[in-house]
Amino acid sequence: MAFLYPVFLFALAAISVPVVLHLIQLRKTKKIVFSNVKFIQQSKNITASQRNIKEWLILICRILFITFLVLAFSQPFIPANTGLNADTRDVKLVLDTSYSMQQTKADNDLTLLETGKELASSIINLFPSQTYFSVFLNNSVKDQLQKEEAITQIEELSFVGNTFPSFFKNTKPDSHLFFISDFQKSSFKLSSLNSADSSAQIHLVPLESGAKHNIVIDSVFLEDEFLRAEVENKLHILLRNTGNNDVEDIPVKFFIGKEQAAVLSIDIPAQQKKEAVINFRFSKANSQQASISIEDYPVTFDNTYFFNLSPSNPISIVSIEDSRSTALSDLYKTEPLFRFTTYTSEQVDYSQVILADIIILKGVSSLSTGVAAMVANFVKEGGTVVVIPPAGTKAEGYTSFFQNLNIAATLQAANSQSIKTNLLAPDPANIFFKSVFSNFDPKMQMPEAVRSASWSRASEDILKYRGGSAFLSRFDRGNGQVYLMAAPLEQELNSLVNHAFFVPLFYKMALSSYKQEQQLAYMLGLNTISIPVNVSAKKEGIFKIKKDSVEFIPEQQLRGGKLYFTIPEAIEQAGFYTLTHQDSVVSNLAFNYDRAESELAQYTPDELRAMLGEKYKNIQVYDYSDNFTVKGEFEKRYFGVKLWKYCLILCLFFLMAEIALIRIL
Repeated sequence: MAFLYPVFLFALAAISVPVVLHLIQLRKTKKIVFSNVKFIQQSKNITASQRNIKEWLILICRILFITFLVLAFSQPFIPANTGLNADTRDVKLVLDTSYSMQQTKADNDLTLLETGKELASSIINLFPSQTYFSVFLNNSVKDQLQKEEAITQIEELSFVGNTFPSFFKNTKPDSHLFFISDFQKSSFKLSSLNSADSSAQIHLVPLESGAKHNIVIDSVFLEDEFLRAEVENKLHILLRNTGNNDVEDIPVKFFIGKEQAAVLSIDIPAQQKKEAVINFRFSKANSQQASISIEDYPVTFDNTYFFNLSPSNPISIVSIEDSRSTALSDLYKTEPLFRFTTYTSEQVDYSQVILADIIILKGVSSLSTGVAAMVANFVKEGGTVVVIPPAGTKAEGYTSFFQNLNIAATLQAANSQSIKTNLLAPDPANIFFKSVFSNFDPKMQMPEAVRSASWSRASEDILKYRGGSAFLSRFDRGNGQVYLMAAPLEQELNSLVNHAFFVPLFYKMALSSYKQEQQLAYMLGLNTISIPVNVSAKKEGIFKIKKDSVEFIPEQQLRGGKLYFTIPEAIEQAGFYTLTHQDSVVSNLAFNYDRAESELAQYTPDELRAMLGEKYKNIQVYDYSDNFTVKGEFEKRYFGVKLWKYCLILCLFFLMAEIALIRIL
């Protein structure tokens, strides 16, 4: 046993006061007049016996009262095996403010964040007044705080994204770090503790959640990425129940701008995913803010999914031909969703061609080295190319072109005397023909064509001759694709041009080249985002992300007509933002919270201890409990067992015993 204030032990000398008074009182005699001598003798014997016992008991009570009173002031304690360093002045507090802390406890309606605040305040009050505290405030640290200042900072904490791992890097030797969290399995990584000083004492304080379910909107996507005004489309919504209870009749609302465009109800079994589909018609000519919202409590941060709906730009089609023809121009120029341009093979504007979505090499008899290299590079960078062989005997430059694209294809001469073969009916289950046939007739009359090109090992054969050889195939090459046709488009060699199948076939090839310029939405925490911009790299000025009057400047790089940037850590709120350049709006952005926070599964204290094993001996894991239990466990481990309370109780007990002895005996 040791004493916190041993100087008070000198006060034990006060025990001599009741001892001296007791001895003096025993020597005093009291004269009483009696009429009967026999009665005097009897009274004298009884009184002396009782008086001696009473006085000695009172003396003992007084001595023990003074003794335990002095001990209470000297604050005795049993030292702990793991003592708190006397020089400890650095205590760090990390309260998890991630959105999963919106969950409530099992025994009350307080959120885990509110419970954590109470617990953090009680921990702060454990330490002496001369202790300095550091509090992790989302993306910053407040240090050198007194008790009252630290408690104030804790009370001001609010929900924000999960950024606590960076805090462990700042631990110092012999410091104490308290980490209060729900320890989600989806977000907590034991490796985040590796950056802490090995001599620092780390205290993991788990909080138990009482939440039984949580519905999360995982993502949304358009069935037809090519969004056109006044054209029917479908919005697919992926929802997930991360809890252990089934939920029924969850309302799912779809907003375009501030107007509710649709609503439906959905049931989701426990630990299951569900897809909801909403039919809608986009009636706006410009970009619109949109959102999906549900009603689910107590975790609400993932109840809304923000995204942008923007009408797609026309698909840019470039046709390179030996001589201008009308077959393709008549097909594409009648539709506003296409922008069609034709170049002769001898007059190609390379700077414009590489900006196209799809390039059609239509019957080019002599493919120059420059055009071949440009088109091959276009494919490798994600473009789409359609190769239609030339009529006649001349077909130069194709061998090296195909080799450059790793396509095993050969061309042979074809003329009006060549044998024509009918094509087989297409496979209606092929996704290429989706929405092409309203009523598919397997006996439909198909076009016929000669065969002037052959190949092998295609990614997919879209159409075939009756003999089984390929007429139209797709080759996937990197991020791009090549469509190769086996016959020229001249009418005497290929009746496809006059067939009803010609229009949907070339429409689908053009539409397959469309790539969404930017995603509908982005998750906060992504490393890099790329967005097409019409700004020259030589143009001065920086890109900024704005929300209302607040500006953020991301790390950025402009190359190849695209802006690459990272989402600044300072952006903590989900919602709509604008990307600007020199005060002009470049694009609209929608950010959503990381859905990993929506997973309710958490590590139990026993699981945390099992993860730590014997490697992390400086880390203490506390059981699920309230602030009083954690406080008591920490005191016992680092401050020892304090005995002053027991001394005070015994002090009061002997005081009451003295009073009872005086009145009763």
